[in-house]
Amino acid sequence: MKLFSRDRAKSQGVPAASTLATPALRRLGQAFSAPRKPETSDLSGDGTNTFRTLLSRLEIPINASTPDQIESEKVRDHGQFLARQERWEELEELIRTHDQNRATTATGTPLAELMLFGARSDVVRAAEHALLHGRPAEGADFFSGIEALEVLLEDYPNSYPMALVVAHMHIDIGWAWRGATAKDDVRDTNRDAFQAHFDRASDILKNYCPKQYFSPALSAARCALLPGSAQPLNTLCAEFESLIQLDPLNPRHMRALGNYLLPRWYGDFSHLDLQARRIAAQTYDIWGAGAYAWVWFDALLVDPNGLEMMEVDYFIDGVTDALRRNGDQHSANLMAAHLYRSWQHARSQYGADGLREDLPPALRAGFDMVVREHLREIHPLIWGHAEIGFENTSRVISKERLSAKGRDVALQAVAMPFMSGLQAGQTVHFSPDGITQINP
Repeated sequence: MKLFSRDRAKSQGVPAASTLATPALRRLGQAFSAPRKPETSDLSGDGTNTFRTLLSRLEIPINASTPDQIESEKVRDHGQFLARQERWEELEELIRTHDQNRATTATGTPLAELMLFGARSDVVRAAEHALLHGRPAEGADFFSGIEALEVLLEDYPNSYPMALVVAHMHIDIGWAWRGATAKDDVRDTNRDAFQAHFDRASDILKNYCPKQYFSPALSAARCALLPGSAQPLNTLCAEFESLIQLDPLNPRHMRALGNYLLPRWYGDFSHLDLQARRIAAQTYDIWGAGAYAWVWFDALLVDPNGLEMMEVDYFIDGVTDALRRNGDQHSANLMAAHLYRSWQHARSQYGADGLREDLPPALRAGFDMVVREHLREIHPLIWGHAEIGFENTSRVISKERLSAKGRDVALQAVAMPFMSGLQAGQTVHFSPDGITQINP
């Protein structure tokens, strides 16, 4: 099923890229066809009434709408607005400026990435709706949206920001066809469509070298294309190492690398651990041991069996160094939620069989350390995502439900280091200056 032509040279008698892509994309339309529960903790074991009574004495701010979330939505919406108004020159300049300046939100999300997402979001959502429901939304013609973005490549032939908008559109639609999980039982039609969109994105980006343009956004896009490669493991580590060299302060790249090195994707736990050590050595002057924790971070939430291979003391050292490098409340919530989830798994999996008996106490001690020394407020969405794995998205579960779930899990978890005091009637008060335990 040949969906896109690979010959897109603009020679005499050869139509433009958008003209070639359109019939194939229309043919895709003919193919339309019609959380795990948190584990019981020591705290809930005392009974629901006791749990609620104790929580009334746990005084910790709950920040359900952080400044970072507000900023992220604002930047995405601005990218969407500029695309809807066809203010392409302004959009291009903003994406380029943010990318070159390595500008991020307070929690490290690249502003260029958010602008790119907003710019393509209308077209991608229309495609996702059509794939989910078997037909486009009422009044929507997402094929013309794809065509309109493809035309940008002709109007801005030397613009890497515009190339990124169109390439990411194809990557997103490719995943919409295939599904975002690492499963093999994908129908041939869906797999072919996925491959076609990824091939198209690859062709768009092949003339833009990330190092030449000094662009983390281009390098990240090359990494995003790897699932469409025949043998992605051959280049995966090299591509991610290049990305991390271009943007070493952003741990999101390390987290993505670890996820792709899972057995369900392209690697195994031995390879993952080796690469975590390599990245930690390469970034030691910035992160200390932090990169070891960041490379393992998402991988352990997605597949906790990796705990068998991970060196737990090195991981806890990495958590400590990462928080020393960046100790904001977003990072503190990330680490606390991760250690709690990992400890719960290790306790149930390894607590009774004698294998890796070092894991549960080490993870529990690490969790207690993060809560006592770093955590000063709860970000519910982070805890909700930790329960389902950060590779998932809130498209599956509404933000409201995810936030409510995260709030309950976080309060239950954060109370645990202070359990004896709470049971004795103490009030535990969190503030930016520290934690105060007030006797009755």
